Amino acid sequence: MNSVTLVVGNLCSLLAMITDSISSTRKTAKGVLMVQNLSQTFYGIGAVVLRGYSGAVQNAVSILRNFLAIGNVTGKAVQWIMVALGVGFGIFFNNLGLVGWLPIVANLEYTLAVFRFQNNEQALKIAFLVSVALFAVFNIFILNFVGVITNTIVLVAGIISLCSKKK
Repeated sequence: MNSVTLVVGNLCSLLAMITDSISSTRKTAKGVLMVQNLSQTFYGIGAVVLRGYSGAVQNAVSILRNFLAIGNVTGKAVQWIMVALGVGFGIFFNNLGLVGWLPIVANLEYTLAVFRFQNNEQALKIAFLVSVALFAVFNIFILNFVGVITNTIVLVAGIISLCSKKK
């Protein structure tokens, strides 16, 4: 991988990180989801540039899921279709062997946790942290340094948050 590719991929992740931060300032769920779609687009472009195609597919599925949520197209069938798309396309576009499975498993694990533990804040936070950890390892392998830093910060903050609630 050449240095231009590395810089462009990481710049895309930086733009995604910035738009993720902006999404948290939106006043409506629709606003949050729309800005997150922009963020997922930047993450996806970065993953493609850095040749992490199974991760890029997970970003694309997240965008589709968000648009369905914005349009209030919900239900168990829709949720399971999103899981099938994430896993199916993730496997099809996996170009990194076992490393390429990390975003697929992360997306599957977190989606299933949302289905099962939608009313259990602690279980959802733990599932989210597992997903973040898997993405951190994936980002190491595709040389997405901004993604690794972001994942690490989120992971540490999440663990601190979980530990401080137990006291």
